[in-house]
Parts: sequence; C-alpha cells; structure tokens
Amino acid sequence: MAACICVVAACFMNWAYYPDLDRHFTGFNSMVPFKGKMINYYGRPGYIIGFFASLSLLFHAFYKTWAVRTNLIFAALSAAFAIKSYFTYTSAYAGNVPVKEAGIFLLVVGAVVNILCVVLSKTSSVANAE
Repeated sequence: MAACICVVAACFMNWAYYPDLDRHFTGFNSMVPFKGKMINYYGRPGYIIGFFASLSLLFHAFYKTWAVRTNLIFAALSAAFAIKSYFTYTSAYAGNVPVKEAGIFLLVVGAVVNILCVVLSKTSSVANAE
C-alpha cells in the first residue's frame, strides 16, 4: 500500500528540469510556449498513473480471487505508464538533455515495487489455490 501512496505522491513532485526552458515539469504540468501561447507538451500522465495507483491501493484491501487479478491489471497499467513517462520526460531533444529529478525516480521505483508486491503477495498465492 505504501508503494501506491508513493506513486500518487510522486505525480505531484518535479519529474524533470528543462534548462533551455527554465521550467520544472511534473505529472500534471508540462507547459511550454508554442507560437505565442502555452501548451501542455507532454500531456498530464499524472492523472492516469494516479488513477490506476489509487485503484490498486483500493484493491490491496480485498482478498478475493477476482480482486487480486484485477489489482494485477491496475498495477501493471500504472507501471507501464510510469515507465513510458520516464522515457518521455527524460529523453534528450535537439541537443538538450533535461535534468532528472527525484519525482521521476520515485514514480518508477514505486510503480515497480507495487507490481512486485501484487505478484509476490500471499493473497495472490491463496487466490490461485482457490
């Protein structure tokens, strides 16, 4: 459960700093100037990651077979979006390399720990025996 809370908290932290833009990007804010107006360049993956991590947190409390299997889906989706966001936010572009900040590492580690906890939990072995 702590990993899910860690993932949701990491969505609000700074993920990357772009020195050429002098901006910090988070899971909810990636605004860059484009043709005279501000656009959200990378979207808002924090909503999707936070939604799936919250559902995974909810399903950690249930011990039924269907809940464990559903939790595996939610944890996998959260981890997949976290890894995709890591590569999206930290990749270099036009010779500029963004500075990776603590939030992006906390996000990926928390999502991977969450999926490992779901796969290796005692409830999943009990549910598979039913």
